[in-house]
Amino acid sequence: MISMFPATLLVGFMVVWLRHRRVGLHIGVVRPLIKQVPENMGSADMIHDPHHDFGKYDVLLVDLHEQISGDWAKALSRAMLGGCRVRHIYEHFEEVAGAVSLDHFEIEHVGPVEGNPYRPIKRAADVLATVALLPIVIPVIFVAGLCILVSSGAPIFFVQDRVGRGGVPFRMWKLRTMRPVQDGAKERETLPGDTRVTAIGRFLRRTRIDELPQLWNVLKGDMSLIGPRPEAVSFHNGYTEVYPKFAYRCLVRPGISGWAQVNVPPSANADEAALKLAYDLYYIKRQSAALDLLIALRTIWTVTHGSGVR
Repeated sequence: MISMFPATLLVGFMVVWLRHRRVGLHIGVVRPLIKQVPENMGSADMIHDPHHDFGKYDVLLVDLHEQISGDWAKALSRAMLGGCRVRHIYEHFEEVAGAVSLDHFEIEHVGPVEGNPYRPIKRAADVLATVALLPIVIPVIFVAGLCILVSSGAPIFFVQDRVGRGGVPFRMWKLRTMRPVQDGAKERETLPGDTRVTAIGRFLRRTRIDELPQLWNVLKGDMSLIGPRPEAVSFHNGYTEVYPKFAYRCLVRPGISGWAQVNVPPSANADEAALKLAYDLYYIKRQSAALDLLIALRTIWTVTHGSGVR
């Protein structure tokens, strides 16, 4: 078991890497079938003639919502018979970027949530992994708690209401990394170099040790190991007013780590929250064991390099 665990991680990483490779693809953009071509098309060729030679292309990008004429229907059929893939342009860029286009994302793009066969498997994996980690995590939390107590006094834990699956609030636990908040003080996002963060708190944040008490939330079923990062109730409500699709993050359990966490820094305003939302919706739309494995591996890389901390 000890030897097979790292071997499985290595093989899984290689499979995910191979599936997401996009090097060397010859891409053609069928310009008459696309209203607006996204920027940064790179080396893609613009095709205007349905009698064009499609033999050299691996992928043809079209907008499948546009009406297709008879000539272009014949051209696309000929291209597919020649081994060329015809894809919706926004689906292609979504897969390449690892994030959805908020302007084109709709709730119907998400498959069945309750009937997803991966959901009970993911929950079982969360519980088993958490139980296996507890003998290591509990001593680490104990030592970190003593350091907080000695350096800045009580309380050791920071407990806050966060928005969970279905929009239901829950109490999320963390090790305290900031100075105690005075009663009545307004909540605000953590900014780079925030003076509220204590000296020991910076180390706990950089190593993500402050997040370890959330394993209790995982055992209770409030959270998952992998999923969209839960937001404080006030921030969630504020972001949803600006970007209504922010509410779709509640379709799945929030996670200790997630696709947005390993791709972009934490959000400090509505615009940054929208960027994070594009990655979270990509995860919700495409969640799978392979994607969870990739996030776990990238989380390990992020923790060891201490990046993305505020």
